[in-house]
Amino acid sequence: VMGAPDFRRPRGFEEHRVDQPPNRRTPAEILSAQPPLQPDQRAALWRLVGKAPQAVLVVPRSLSTSLQLGGYLNYISRGGSLTLHDENGLPLKGRGQIEELVEDWRCVDQLDSRRRINSPIARRFVFGAPPGTSPEAVEAAARLHLRRLHGRDHPFVQVTHTDTDHPHVHAVVRVLGRQRRRLTLHHRDLAIYREDYAKALREAGVEADATPRWLRGQPGRGETAGHWRSRADFEEKGGPAPRWLEAQYLEAAQLLRSSQPAGDRELRVIESRGRLHRGLLDLAWRLSRSPEEEDRRLSQALTTHVCRLPPPETERLTLSRQMQLRAMDRTRLEPSGERGERHR
Repeated sequence: VMGAPDFRRPRGFEEHRVDQPPNRRTPAEILSAQPPLQPDQRAALWRLVGKAPQAVLVVPRSLSTSLQLGGYLNYISRGGSLTLHDENGLPLKGRGQIEELVEDWRCVDQLDSRRRINSPIARRFVFGAPPGTSPEAVEAAARLHLRRLHGRDHPFVQVTHTDTDHPHVHAVVRVLGRQRRRLTLHHRDLAIYREDYAKALREAGVEADATPRWLRGQPGRGETAGHWRSRADFEEKGGPAPRWLEAQYLEAAQLLRSSQPAGDRELRVIESRGRLHRGLLDLAWRLSRSPEEEDRRLSQALTTHVCRLPPPETERLTLSRQMQLRAMDRTRLEPSGERGERHR
């Protein structure tokens, strides 16, 4: 008699997901903390009121072909002049060793029967640090972060760049692990990556934090890496303005000409700022009644932090006010005769 069919999934078909680091707390949990606080809770709040530097983690587009992988490794190694280091700290230097690594990863990826045409071979990560940080500390923090999240399953190489004011580390992680599990990265995992990287920086002796923008009083989303580069090129080299920047100024001009001082976007920002103020002030009130002296000092610092938060303005509202001030300055500096001729 034939037995019942076995519908168990074969080993290796499960997706690799990033486990949430231990003792990680969401902003809502931080604001709802009850005194007396734990040491890690108190340290997180002191970093918030002290405006600790934020950990910078950039996740560019993945590498889908061996040609892209080889080109990127040559780029971050400056044509083989810089030494790459793998997960074990072993050096890889020169174009020959880079080509061997690319061929090895390509062959391993091709042997995966579950691979699709557009499946990536590797994923890229860029780890930043505040100006003046030791490059060795950034390199150690990046290696600790990658080892903690991926263990020994996913090989990776990394290199440290010190040609700018901000030392940063480029890392390339192989998607297919040694246990035949593919690395998948979802949008909700980015906060976990950034939080763990900030923790690794602190363990390496660099003060860093990874709090959300709204908890720091900054509305909206931050500027993307592509927008930042295009803005820097426009300000330094001139030429035509990027389309996204033109759209921002167009929205600001429309808001300036409209009779309403704010739109739905601005109202949502104001509501979010009100929730943040209430949450921080409620937490400060609870801490003021704590038996611990450190909690009472933190209560005063939180109250001062709320008073010093920037105004809740969106980008287009800030631009519209700047445009209005410039127009007023031009009107004030123009001679009265020219103003009369213009109005005539």
